[in-house]
Amino acid sequence: MPSPASTRLALAFFAGAMGLASEAVAHAAPPLPEPGVPQEHPLDDARAPTKADSKGDGEPKPTGPFAPPASLDTNPVDLLPRDTIYPPISGKHGELIRWRPEWSRFSTADWIITGTAAAITIGTAIIPPMKKHAYGGVLFDESARNALRLPTTEGRYAARDSSDVLLSLEATWPFFVDAVITTWWYRQSSDAATQMALVDGEALSIVTAIQGVTNTFASRERPYGRICGTAEQPGSTIDCEGNVRYRSFFSGHTAFSFMGASLICVHHMKLGLLGDPGDTIACVTAYAGAAATGAFRVMGDMHYVTDVLVGAGVGTLVGLGVPLLHYRRVNLAPGDKSAVDVHVVPHGAGLGLAGTF
Repeated sequence: MPSPASTRLALAFFAGAMGLASEAVAHAAPPLPEPGVPQEHPLDDARAPTKADSKGDGEPKPTGPFAPPASLDTNPVDLLPRDTIYPPISGKHGELIRWRPEWSRFSTADWIITGTAAAITIGTAIIPPMKKHAYGGVLFDESARNALRLPTTEGRYAARDSSDVLLSLEATWPFFVDAVITTWWYRQSSDAATQMALVDGEALSIVTAIQGVTNTFASRERPYGRICGTAEQPGSTIDCEGNVRYRSFFSGHTAFSFMGASLICVHHMKLGLLGDPGDTIACVTAYAGAAATGAFRVMGDMHYVTDVLVGAGVGTLVGLGVPLLHYRRVNLAPGDKSAVDVHVVPHGAGLGLAGTF
C-alpha cells in the first residue's frame, strides 16, 4: 500500500502534467480549413479574451474549457501540500512545537526498557562492589593525576562541589528547562514535551544502569583511596569507609553530564526550540559544561582520566542514540512490511519482544 506522502506526490505531478498538456493543446495551431467549406470552431462561443487575460508579453491567455489552471504559473513541485502535512500552528509565544507523525512515539517496548534499567540501577546501588578491588591507574592515569589534582584539600572539595552543581544543571536541563518550561509551558506544546521527557527518562535509566553494573563489577578504588587514613584524608570519613570508595570506574558525573548535553543538542536541533543561533549556542554550552564536569572530577581526585573518558563516551552514545532512534524511526502505514514494529508477546512462562524490521 503506497504511503500518503507518495500518493500526494504522484497526484501533484499528475496534476502538473495534465495542466501542461492542457496548455499545449490550447496553444496548438488550429486545423487548416478545407477549401470552400465554411468552418465552425467549437470555441467560437467562448468568451473573447480581455486585457485582464493578457500576459506580460501581450499574448492573450487561453480561455474556455481548455484553459490551463492558474496554479501552472508556479512550478508543479510547489503544489506539493507541505503546509497541509504539517501546517504551522501559532501559539501564545510563536509557532507550536510538534512531534511529527513519522517519528516514533514512546511505546510499550520503551517502557519495558526504562523499567528494567531502573530496576538494575536500584539493584546495583544496594549491592556493594566486588570484594576483589582494582587499584591504581592505567595508561596515562598517574601522570594526568599528578598534573591535574589540586594540591589542597579545600581546593579538591571545591572542585567536587563544582562538579555536583554542573551535574545538576546538565542532567535536569533536558527535563525541566527544555521539556517542561520551554516546550510545555512557554510554547504550549504538551504532546511534544511529554515525548521529550519520556525519551530523556529512558536515556537516563540506561546510563545509570550501565554505570551501576560497571562500577559494581570493576570495583576500582578512587584515586584518593591511597591516602585514606592519613592526615590529608582521615579514614573515618564516609569517602573512605563507605562503598563509594570502590566505585571509580567509570565516572557517573561525567556520563550523566554528557548524556544531558547530547539530549539537549538532539532536541534543539530536531525541534528548533530556540531557533538559530540559540539552538547551536545551547548545544555548545552544554558540551562545554559536561567537559568541565569531567575535569573537576579529576581535579577533585575522585576519578582517573580513563574513568572520565569512558564516562563521556557512554553518556554521549546513549544521549545521542536514544533520541535519534525516536526521531529517525519512521512509522509507516499499517500493513507496510517495511515498517519497524515491536510488540510484547507471551513467551513460555514470561514475556518476550517480537517485531518486524
